[in-house]
Amino acid sequence: MKARMKISRQWTFLGMLAGMILGLSASLGFADSERCMVCGMDVSKYPHTRYVVETTDGKTYTTCGVQCGLTLHLRFDKRWKKATAVDLLSNRSFDATKGFYVHQSTVITDMAPGFISFERKEDAEKFAKGFGGQIVTYKEALEIWRKQMK
Repeated sequence: MKARMKISRQWTFLGMLAGMILGLSASLGFADSERCMVCGMDVSKYPHTRYVVETTDGKTYTTCGVQCGLTLHLRFDKRWKKATAVDLLSNRSFDATKGFYVHQSTVITDMAPGFISFERKEDAEKFAKGFGGQIVTYKEALEIWRKQMK
């Protein structure tokens, strides 16, 4: 009888402790962090690579970077409407289909093998000159990613 009460109190204590930890994490914002639609990474940690996809039904999906955004483009297929990427240098959003991407540089911004987005071709060229990688258009990036996903 005493052993059961002791075990019961231990479980009650553990339950209260777990509740306090969950409450604390929610109050600090951990529970509210936005997650990448594809891989689950905390998007707030990757504002320099944030990528947003909009579908034809008006819904928007945020991803941690270009690779996950390209994955959504392929998944949504005909429902895909448009996407915005963030320029690595200016930290401004732009129409992803008009951008230039450095693929497989020595720099890993969100995940490897990596596509790093640039609004201007000149900036992508300068980056690739310093850190390697292949400069591609959006259409080329999508095709590279389509082949890698197979």
